[in-house]
Amino acid sequence: MKRLTFLLTIFLLSNVLLMAQTGETEKPFNYNPDNYDLMTLFAKKGATAVIDTNWSKTHWSIFPAIAVNPAIGTGYGFGITAGKYLGNPETTRLSAFSSTPIYTSKGQLFVPLRLTVYTKDENYFLNGTYIWRHFPLGTYGLGTNAPEINGDMLDSKTFTFWQTVNKKIGNGIFVGIGYALDYYYDIHDTRAEIITDYIGGVRNGDYSREELIDFLQKASDFYKENNIEPPSIKDKLAFAKDMKDPNMSNSDIQKKHLPTAYETYYKEKFEEIPDDVKNGKEIASSLMLNFIIDKRDNQLNPYKGIYFNAYSRLSYEWMGSTTNYQFIQYDYRQYWEMPWLKKNILGVWATGAFTFGDPVYTGLPAIASDPFLRSGRGWTAGRLKGMDMMYTEIEYRIPVYNLLGMVGFVNGSQFSDMDHNFEKLKLGYGFGFRMKLNKESRSNFALDFGWNEDGYAGFYMQLNETF
Repeated sequence: MKRLTFLLTIFLLSNVLLMAQTGETEKPFNYNPDNYDLMTLFAKKGATAVIDTNWSKTHWSIFPAIAVNPAIGTGYGFGITAGKYLGNPETTRLSAFSSTPIYTSKGQLFVPLRLTVYTKDENYFLNGTYIWRHFPLGTYGLGTNAPEINGDMLDSKTFTFWQTVNKKIGNGIFVGIGYALDYYYDIHDTRAEIITDYIGGVRNGDYSREELIDFLQKASDFYKENNIEPPSIKDKLAFAKDMKDPNMSNSDIQKKHLPTAYETYYKEKFEEIPDDVKNGKEIASSLMLNFIIDKRDNQLNPYKGIYFNAYSRLSYEWMGSTTNYQFIQYDYRQYWEMPWLKKNILGVWATGAFTFGDPVYTGLPAIASDPFLRSGRGWTAGRLKGMDMMYTEIEYRIPVYNLLGMVGFVNGSQFSDMDHNFEKLKLGYGFGFRMKLNKESRSNFALDFGWNEDGYAGFYMQLNETF
């Protein structure tokens, strides 16, 4: 399966290169005075439209923000976007800045900053993502088939710094180099802590005999209902022996007999658990090699064009990483304006990530593991995770009236297990509404409703398009 995935990636790359060589370069943004945005809504009736021909002007959007996502509950903050041309729009794409600091109803704090800069005539392209977050996320183990019952919550703080500098080598084609740092710290395995506390309570006699019998009966019923093989007699005897051993701490017993998905990964993957992990942190410090084809007519809300990004992260202990590993990812997006209906847009997004070596658990590919939690509408962040990932999404976008629009989407996800074997395809579906905030930068407000084949559903509210 790994070989098939590699060949699929090469095939996709060859098609993208062919299109880059034969396709015409899309012009950045054709100003359309018929476009509407939020400010148009409040214009006086009968007022004459004023067309701003000063392309060097910075176009700002600042407004209160409410984000809704199953992983965060409801988040409150403010959104800010800015777009500016640093050269002639005929030869230079719009440079963009966006940030939406959010504090959520689940006590999470998310402070992102994203920057894309095209210098004059696009000789250089700078791309930066900078994030600080206190963002507990669920985890269930590896593979698309990881069961719901493995659910755990990893509470951590993260600082992300990704910066690349890219040189133009053709029309809309760039190669670059950069640095990426993901620093996870104050990691707490919530499920491990709960189980450890319960073990301590049992050993201290905090539970009556009747409560323990009731607990064991519920555990037995749970195994039967979920078709799980219960612990063997040998395991039960070893567990009972360790419970009476004064030299075994509550935490030691938990890790030995009732490990979580997070602990199981390090137990099976490493001969010895890294010191960083023992101290509640994981570090991925990486050299980045970057290849980009960007022929979209706009970065925030494309109507047509193609985007392809392939990059590798080379993480080594001598650079400060917890472990040595390599990470390769591709990101392909293409947009078509339907010829029979003006401004009806079909968008396709395909991305894949593959790891080699011994990656840290928190940095493994996962649903909505992209920096701005955009992938996997219909799923909660972290529900699907693996050593490798393949993800595809299709979305159809239609204008409804003036500044309002709608979208419909479907996505498919596959993740691999510890041995890099891809498991079954999982689907998500949904629809959403759009409101244009600024017609020059095409920034908009998005509200989506998504659900998945397992019956889970949730709302997603955000700034700008998902892809």
